[in-house]
Amino acid sequence: MRAALICGVSATALLIAARFARVGHPIPFETQTAATFFLTACKGSVDDLSAVARLAERQNWTSMLKADFPENDPMKLTGMWRVNQNDQSYRVTTVVGPRGTTACQVMFEDPRPRRDDFLAALSSAMTLRADLDQGSSSWRTEFYQIEDLAPKYVTLLFVSDRDGSVYRAAVMGP
Repeated sequence: MRAALICGVSATALLIAARFARVGHPIPFETQTAATFFLTACKGSVDDLSAVARLAERQNWTSMLKADFPENDPMKLTGMWRVNQNDQSYRVTTVVGPRGTTACQVMFEDPRPRRDDFLAALSSAMTLRADLDQGSSSWRTEFYQIEDLAPKYVTLLFVSDRDGSVYRAAVMGP
């Protein structure tokens, strides 16, 4: 718990320092808050998805996981929560995939952060290397390797829509 608190405070401090970094203007408060929430929920999940469940319990997130939820092999849904914090709404999901790969995903409901500001906030808290940026007429999907997060080959994924609003972000393990 102490490590999670220190990690959360560190992430917040890094995000506050990023207010003027990379975008040339202050990052909006709502985007800072969304990025901080995402990092607090998912950054440490690669080695331990149960850390997300413990955070959910401590912060009284509303579980959305039903015992009779049909599994979609090869993915196993391990947790799903609805979160309302600081006038913002999120859905957090944890999944174990083939060969033990993990994913912690946050869906941004209201308000959704802006893509450029969100990337700037995350880039100030982690070292990211772009892997893939592809778009369609409706969506833009981006993958980044998180270079300073163990184990190696941890990926940040985020999806934004045509107007630049971030729909979801995920940390995916190797």
